[in-house]
Amino acid sequence: MMSESMIKKVFLRFCLLSLLIIVVKTSPLKKSKKINILESCPNPIKGQIVYPDNSKYTQDITCENTRVTTFHPAAIVYASNVEDVQNTVKCAKSSNLTITARSGGHSYEEYSISGDIVLDVTNLNQIDINDNAKTAVIGSGNRLGPIYYNLSQAGFFIPAGSCPSVGIGGHALGGGIGLYARKFGTASDNILSIDIVNANGILITANANQNEELFYALRGGGNNNYGIVTSFTFKLHPTPPKVTSIHFVYDFSKIQTVFDAINKLGLTLTDDMTFSLVMAPSSDTHLELEGVYQGTKKNAQKDLENFISLSKPTSTEFFEESLFSSVVRWGFESVNDTMNPSHHPSKFKAKSFLIKPPGLSPKGIQSIKDFTLNTPKDCPTYAIFDLFGGAINKVAADETAFVHRNILYGIQLYMNLNGDSTTNKKCIDQINNFGTNYQKSFNISSSYQNYIDKELDNWQTRYYGSNFQKLVSIKRKFDPDNFFHFPQSI
Repeated sequence: MMSESMIKKVFLRFCLLSLLIIVVKTSPLKKSKKINILESCPNPIKGQIVYPDNSKYTQDITCENTRVTTFHPAAIVYASNVEDVQNTVKCAKSSNLTITARSGGHSYEEYSISGDIVLDVTNLNQIDINDNAKTAVIGSGNRLGPIYYNLSQAGFFIPAGSCPSVGIGGHALGGGIGLYARKFGTASDNILSIDIVNANGILITANANQNEELFYALRGGGNNNYGIVTSFTFKLHPTPPKVTSIHFVYDFSKIQTVFDAINKLGLTLTDDMTFSLVMAPSSDTHLELEGVYQGTKKNAQKDLENFISLSKPTSTEFFEESLFSSVVRWGFESVNDTMNPSHHPSKFKAKSFLIKPPGLSPKGIQSIKDFTLNTPKDCPTYAIFDLFGGAINKVAADETAFVHRNILYGIQLYMNLNGDSTTNKKCIDQINNFGTNYQKSFNISSSYQNYIDKELDNWQTRYYGSNFQKLVSIKRKFDPDNFFHFPQSI
């Protein structure tokens, strides 16, 4: 069985994530050029500004993926309020500077530090709950852990990811798959309104009644494309009296049996159940299925009886607990670290595949298994399978920018890079080549945009599908000069 430390390592890497990142078009400054233009902006910036000669600089540009070392921003602005966001955008635009907004700092390609100026929005962390309306205004700088905790104190929650340190900004704007999504939808499906600073530095609101096209685009296509989001208004859900966390263990040799059950029952499985299956890079390690059921242990055991019978786990565990306790459990952190989360930087490369019904063939499963078992020892690769369906698939593909509404499960390959630079490069080439060939061999046309991948071919279609051209049209309307821009932007 996978040790607790191994499970924690995997889930800290695999938890459902992303961040708010917006890169503004223009040429980056040379690293050696001293930038003090922010000190003389027409409208003063009240928040702290960190320059390369500051002792905090190296720490402040160290985010999630230390594989990427090419970005050296000339200034980091910690916006103290919305006006700081507006003034920084105006100053950057008038000075022909690139700008990147950072919320959680979880970008797989470190796009959140790729501009001349990094605009860090973590101080925009208000959480204002309206008990009567069952809504909350949540600042874009909030992390998921504190959101879950603060909402739970008022008896509410929103469906979001499992990593406490992920920023709500990019997570929600990229769709936001999480442990409660099959019952309550994606994070983006629960957004009622969005406040966003546009390319002119003007704060505007997008919802069902104003700037409707922009509201459509931001829910699934909002990262990096249309402006800098400062806050969301979310629909809240009452916290259930109890949830039940599950942990099933399977013999690695029975992987085809497990996927026969998932392929057959995945879409018809009760919406109360969401789970992920982890495949570790060793045939000596069991497959492990982790998930959350919205209800009591007794009901969970009853509703999963058929799935257990078909998938044949070697052991099953059910833990009846509060919803916030399930957040702590599957974040693999302490209560305190869930409420006050921090990064766990490492070197890695990841790939994403979204699988439509009826699911992968035995050959497709075997191919993933063989890849994880045969990667070099310095580059151990995990595969995680996230069950879709339920409320996620009940929304039409063209209702929001999040097009992935006919998916059975998502796959993420996550490669740790523990070797020297030469070994790591070979490993990266290996996973990139595998990803390209795997998509072609098994006709996989979709990938999850929150697992951003700069080597992904045809990313426009894989991330946005048939919605891409509409998103381009909205881009031309709300950002005609393509001010907000990055290598994989709309």
